[in-house]
Amino acid sequence: MRATIATLLALLWAQPAAAHVSVEPRLVTQGEVADLRVELPRLRPGSAPERLEVAAPGLELLSSRLAGTRGPETRWAVRVRVDAEPGLLPLTLRPVYADGRSVEVEDRLTVVPPAESTGLPWAWAVVGTALALAVAAVALQVARRPRGPDAQSGPPA
Repeated sequence: MRATIATLLALLWAQPAAAHVSVEPRLVTQGEVADLRVELPRLRPGSAPERLEVAAPGLELLSSRLAGTRGPETRWAVRVRVDAEPGLLPLTLRPVYADGRSVEVEDRLTVVPPAESTGLPWAWAVVGTALALAVAAVALQVARRPRGPDAQSGPPA
């Protein structure tokens, strides 16, 4: 009975969950362009922000556009190039409002190193194939040549 009363009291005093910032994907590859989806809660009264600035050491903001709203939240499509060292990257999101004021929100990304290139070296594959075909053509010509003194007199009568 005590547990039931404690649970009911906890539910009565519980505050609604505060809106949060969402940046997806959280993993980005070093040296590559990444398309991020950023969701921001309403950070101040009034209209939604007009633009979103994104900053971090070793990060280049390529584009940022409002992708839509959901209630008071705004959703942004952000394109960045990350040249930072692998590891955690502190990220500053700065929505800018019509009056020129902004609010800074901190978040982070994880930078991973680029994958090792294991692809086939196509230039060498083409050269090797051409060389193999040339050797095969020469070998075929040599194999078709007539041999010995009888070969020049023609077919037997």
